[in-house]
Amino acid sequence: MKSLQIPLLLLIISCTDKKETRMPLPQDKATQHDVKQPIKKQDSALASWLEYYQNENPTFAEKNFILTGTSQLAYNPSNVVVMNTKGFNEIYRPFFVFNESRTNYLDFDSYHWSVAKDGNASFNPDQQVALVDMKKKTAVQIAFFGPSYTVEEAYWRGDSAAVLLGNSYEQVPFMMKFIFKKNTVQHYQYPDTLKFDQPYYRVRLQNLGIKTQ
Repeated sequence: MKSLQIPLLLLIISCTDKKETRMPLPQDKATQHDVKQPIKKQDSALASWLEYYQNENPTFAEKNFILTGTSQLAYNPSNVVVMNTKGFNEIYRPFFVFNESRTNYLDFDSYHWSVAKDGNASFNPDQQVALVDMKKKTAVQIAFFGPSYTVEEAYWRGDSAAVLLGNSYEQVPFMMKFIFKKNTVQHYQYPDTLKFDQPYYRVRLQNLGIKTQ
């Protein structure tokens, strides 16, 4: 077992030297009860991620993640191109993760990879997670990761809470739960390393037609 402390995770990396930008909260039709009860479609993203790693790690489960801390959510400028605006690359559309009412989506792909001339994904060592407001056509950065961490999947709980699912260079998974109404982020870490041949994020791309080899 390895102990890997994820520092109130990497949000701080992008926040310390940038002017904070505030963004209106995603409009929420859900109650607090809704936040605790993901709809089936949202559950499927979590289930897919868990099931993939359970193939070689049978005890891998959401209930085993440990809360390591809570941090303040900070919004920072983002340079990702918003869907349906000038310069948008349609290749990213299938990868966006929308909230229940489809007024907002998460983009953790367009900064992280592009398709090279040989048709394979070319990866940026860093990864930005952007929250996009579809009505205003604006994007803000809510998380930024260096090469040691990768967001692999995400889903929403209602309209105003979202969860990032990720893995680390040392193969220790993490979760980040964004509670937009409270402007807080809960950081969770798995207490052990995983065994796998290929990380989930590559399989996710392959399943949607992007070559990664």
